[in-house]
Amino acid sequence: MVFINIPFVVENKNIDTEIVIKALQSLDISEDAKYEAFQSIYNRKPRGVLFSDNDLTKALQLENALGKLGIPYRQTEESEHLICDTVIS
Repeated sequence: MVFINIPFVVENKNIDTEIVIKALQSLDISEDAKYEAFQSIYNRKPRGVLFSDNDLTKALQLENALGKLGIPYRQTEESEHLICDTVIS
């Protein structure tokens, strides 16, 4: 499993949503993954997109698109926020 963490940063609000939508639509990833990525960019939750080991090329596609858009991301085995949320609770 690969999790693409997309931390919410205020600067993301300045990125034109139409550009992000076009970039995500061009990717060969599931509609759910596109939705989760979009929501992660502009909102605080979800916090990223989970890909199975069979979908690593799809994870790389998303990473490349995020990089071109200037959106910060980080690849981990699971959501970093799940760990933090569990500790805080």
